Amino acid sequence: MTKTEMPHPTGGDIPTKNIFIALLFPLLLAVSTVHAALESKLETATCDAIKGWAWNSASPSSRIQVDIYDGTAKLTTLTAQLLRTDLKNAGKGDGQYGFAYVPPTSIRNALTHKLSVRYKGTATELTGSPINTALPCYGKVNDTGWQKCSTNTGNGLNCPLTDYPRQDGEYGRDKLASSGQLLKIGKGSAGFDYTKIANNGSVLAETAALGKASTAWACTRDNLNGLLWEVKTTDGGIRDVLNTYSWYNPNSATNGGFVGYQDNGDCTGSIACDTLNYIKAVNASKLCGKTDWRLPTVEELLSLTDYSRNPTINPVYFPNTKPYWYVSSTIGPVDSGKPKKGLWGVYSTSGYVNDDIADPYGLRIRLVSGK
Repeated sequence: MTKTEMPHPTGGDIPTKNIFIALLFPLLLAVSTVHAALESKLETATCDAIKGWAWNSASPSSRIQVDIYDGTAKLTTLTAQLLRTDLKNAGKGDGQYGFAYVPPTSIRNALTHKLSVRYKGTATELTGSPINTALPCYGKVNDTGWQKCSTNTGNGLNCPLTDYPRQDGEYGRDKLASSGQLLKIGKGSAGFDYTKIANNGSVLAETAALGKASTAWACTRDNLNGLLWEVKTTDGGIRDVLNTYSWYNPNSATNGGFVGYQDNGDCTGSIACDTLNYIKAVNASKLCGKTDWRLPTVEELLSLTDYSRNPTINPVYFPNTKPYWYVSSTIGPVDSGKPKKGLWGVYSTSGYVNDDIADPYGLRIRLVSGK
């Protein structure tokens, strides 16, 4: 039989190529349908957070994972699962498809960064990605916590008040929180936004408990300014809340002319009971994966104060806090007529500030990591 005489298939005879296409077509259709069902958006990249959302309309109960990049360097992988009432109101499932990521200190600068968000493990970017921006994130501080307004005869009133305009409760993050417009990375009252961090530095769920295990809660991160705070314990260890330390800083470049008092507190952990040795011990332990622990400035210490509550420091994220003066690294000058040795501190449960707490004996301290 010659080539031209090759018989054509008839009846049930189907070429192999056609069989392959017939089998592949449903798979291609399924992939195309899933891809078409993916919706997403990278909305903003600011000092507060890299924010956006992603969902699969064909599988609304599932949660999508995304990779966040600075140029070619992957910063993190996270799950888009934050509740977004705007998405829910728009008919997008249960609305739990948002994500928010606090930019690390390594990119918080005046340089321009190419920030992109991609579906995990792929080169496919979300709608709106990338964003080219600089993040000169300096001086971020928390709001006061006040969400109500006052008159000359009453407090705790809804804002605004026509006869008493421009009150604290009408502005800032607290106002956004009270009106349901503030997207948080973690949790916290009013405009405050906290996340629990484990001994090994990993992010934890809000239900995590304090403990000594590597994955147990040990620190709390302020998601607004990126500062990481130690959490006090009641286990008799080095971070026990009952420990006190005398303020001691022999560094003439930072002590304001006041060295302080060495080993004059009352503490556990087999260390000299002063601030210098406590800082060294906590850094040696690599608490929450950090080695830059230090005394906070008085402004940083005050940033934990929520004046709308009593106690003013949130006990959910800062448990085991004794009502006492917590000392800062800020020293002098102080009020006129006083020697230049006044240490600034904050009373933990009232938010009062004092510029003269140079106690020769023990003070309570809470260390901070970051800038």
